[in-house]
Amino acid sequence: MDTAVVISTSGSTGNPRGVMLTASALTSMTSHVNALAGGDPTWILAIPPTSIGGLNVVVRAKATGRLPVAVSSVGGAERFTDHAFAEAVETAESFDRPIAVSLVPTQLPRLLATDSGRKALARCSLILVGGAALAPQAARDCDEAGITVTTTYGMTETSGGCVLNGVPLPGVDINVDENDQRISLSGPMLAQGYRDGANEAFGRGWLRTNDRGRWINGTLQVIGRLDDVVSIQGVNVDLLAIEDRLTDHPEIHNVIIVPTFDANHDVRIAMIYTGDEIDPKDVSARITPGLGSIAVPTSFHRVTEFATTASGKVDRRATTQAVGLEPAETDDEDLV
Repeated sequence: MDTAVVISTSGSTGNPRGVMLTASALTSMTSHVNALAGGDPTWILAIPPTSIGGLNVVVRAKATGRLPVAVSSVGGAERFTDHAFAEAVETAESFDRPIAVSLVPTQLPRLLATDSGRKALARCSLILVGGAALAPQAARDCDEAGITVTTTYGMTETSGGCVLNGVPLPGVDINVDENDQRISLSGPMLAQGYRDGANEAFGRGWLRTNDRGRWINGTLQVIGRLDDVVSIQGVNVDLLAIEDRLTDHPEIHNVIIVPTFDANHDVRIAMIYTGDEIDPKDVSARITPGLGSIAVPTSFHRVTEFATTASGKVDRRATTQAVGLEPAETDDEDLV
């Protein structure tokens, strides 16, 4: 099959790569997703169409015969705001169809924080949230506001989200390796490969991701990346497990745990967060039980916001560099 588009991965944890996608791969999930929204929805374009999530909005809108309604911030001239999103929803309502939108997790809290944002979200029949894990607090805020969101899992290599709320869309197969929990995906949505030809992750109709997962009551739970486990003084430390211990800390709004190098080029753990000042002893008391003292961050960095990619995902590498730290990166391919 001929390549229809070459689209870049996000580069949120590594260098961006060009992914080759066919037209059939791009459209393979369109009818299923549009049906979830109620048939022929009016799509709102709230993320750049240069990302796989934004391109999917354009593709799905085309299938309905109507262009998507773009939020004014999509072009990059202004910030994403609740006001701009509410205006787009108001325009979409004039077409008298169900309203669908795709968001990244960093956008959701901005909308939930205001009355106008919550009202606009409530008018949407389908709210897809993907590109990264949904923060537990954001999920709780949605529940309290009576707003239903659909979490998506996928990547540029799978033409975007192909697993919704932990359930694969029709035609999508999932395998979770019993040894290292690596997730592999198969189906009509798979890319042809990378433009640079380094296609070791593809084989026999499957994509071997760098994500870890597990099955819980028949649904897939993504629990992090393989390279989220780092070796420190000979001990394997799960960075996502550390983050999980801190997500309900009353003084922490958002947190990322990143591996960095110290002056001796040894791997150490840094904590970067938004919120109020914290007591490192409190952090240690939350982490040490179960994870051990080796998992306690050795440096703490409070910021007003995290760096993000063009598509709105948290850019862990740029955030780490912004606080003056050297990221301890791996050679794994960036598949998220």
